[in-house]
This record gives sequence, C-alpha cells and structure tokens, in this order.
Amino acid sequence: MAIQTLTLSVLIASPGDTAPDRDVVEDAIRSWNSDHTMRRKIHLLPLRWELGAVPLVGQGDAQEVINAQFADEADIVIAVFNSRLGQATKRAVSGTAEEILRARDRGAAVHVFFSDAPIPRDHDPEQLAALNLFRKEVQEHGLTGSYASADDLKAKVRTCLEHDAYKAGNLGGGEVDRSRSRPGAVLRSSYTWENEPKQDSRGRVKMRRTRQRLLVENLGEVAAENVELEMSPVGEGNNPTALGELTALRIPPKSSVNFPIALHMGVARQGTIVHRWTEAGTPFSEEQTISWT
Repeated sequence: MAIQTLTLSVLIASPGDTAPDRDVVEDAIRSWNSDHTMRRKIHLLPLRWELGAVPLVGQGDAQEVINAQFADEADIVIAVFNSRLGQATKRAVSGTAEEILRARDRGAAVHVFFSDAPIPRDHDPEQLAALNLFRKEVQEHGLTGSYASADDLKAKVRTCLEHDAYKAGNLGGGEVDRSRSRPGAVLRSSYTWENEPKQDSRGRVKMRRTRQRLLVENLGEVAAENVELEMSPVGEGNNPTALGELTALRIPPKSSVNFPIALHMGVARQGTIVHRWTEAGTPFSEEQTISWT
C-alpha cells in the first residue's frame, strides 16, 4: 500500500576535503529515515551535487548551476568543514559558503559543523586561515557546531534532523501536525550538565561534567499528566543511568522538570526517548532522538 509522506530535501554542503564526512552525513540521514519515516510519515531526501547535479551549459557558472538545482531548493542544509574553505566564486569566499549564505537568506534550516580532529600534515595553510576567518564570521550570525570523529558528527547531525523534522511536522502536515487538531502538550527532552574544574595528580586543571540531567520541557498549551519516560540506545552502547524514576505526576505548559542521570563508559552516543503521558485521561506518546555528547 502506498504511503503518503512529507519529503524534506537535505543538501550536504562541503569542500572537497570532506568526502568521508559527506558519507557520514548521508548515513545519518538514511538512518533517520529507517527509524522514523514509516511511523512519522516524514522522509528526508539527501542531496549531493556530485551524485545528482545535471550538467548544463549557458545557465551561469558551475556554482550557479549547483545553486539552482540544490542550494536554492533544499529544505535543510548540513555543511561540514575540515581544513579547507574551498574555491572562491564570483559571489562568495567559496562555493560551500555561497550555498550556506543563500540557504540562510531564504530561511532554510542551516547547520554548520567544523571538524576539531587533528589537522592533516599536508594541509594548505592559506586555506586553513581562510576557513578560520569564515568560521568566526559565521559564528557572529548564529550557533555553529563542531565534531571530533565520524560517530560524533553522525550523532549531532541526527539531533539536527530530529529538530527540523519535528518543526516540519508541526508546520507542514507531518504526523505531529495531523495528530494535533487541538492544542495539546508537546514534550521535548535534552541532555544538560554543568562544568566544574578538577585538578589531576599532575596539577593540571581539566573540566568535568557535573549535575548531569535529562531536561524535559512541555512546549505545548496543555499540562502533561502521569508522565513516563523510556530510554533506549541507538546503535552500540548502553543507556545513561537514571538516578531515580523517570516519571512526573504533572508538567504544566511552558514549564520543565529535571531528571538526574549519570553518563559512564559504554554509553551510546545517541539514544531515543519515548515520552508517554495523559491529557484528561487520554494517553499520548511521542519518540525523540537525543544526543548524549
């Protein structure tokens, strides 16, 4: 039987030195689809210019062709940088930068990540300097992300996709929107912590995470009652340790509750949270992807 879904296109934007990272982002998109498309009726379509661009002559320079086919159409843009900014265009400091700025200016969801992995020994110093300058400029206009490894990038991209899919579902007819013909509770979880300095045996000061919590917010218009949470890992690893019952009698609208948790060795980088609650005796449930990094 045919399934009607809301399709969101996701452009993977990056310079030429990030081919492995581009594969990681696409894997995160396909993984999200595998976990959510059937249930939430939202499908994410990965776009990569090197795989899907149609060659055209007489339609502007190469970047303008890519813009027309991808950057100016994508609902979501995931941009990743390693040690290069890329080749400058007639309109921007690089093709990837142009894609980011055009998508941002038309109101698309844009997520920009910079690698914190060791710089390759054969890197181009001029490219790295240009990238660092662009990073500072982007940070003046919003929050950017960083990643230390492929697993770290995948987990953080999944979190971005969850945010965008949830918003699209509310605005564009996804499962969340169809199930909400009236005002209701909307529960969203996030991992929070505080940093505390700690001195090691050599006198070096390092920051450690303390007061780790699972923050559950009710973004809706109605109180959520008899709240129960269920955690499960995504991929290899275990759940964080809950330091108490993951239940709450009531979460009023526009308020939140904290559940103390502890992360330990072997915890999965990412997990899912199933929220279950009632409104005037009627049961509801929603699932969310969460990053523990």
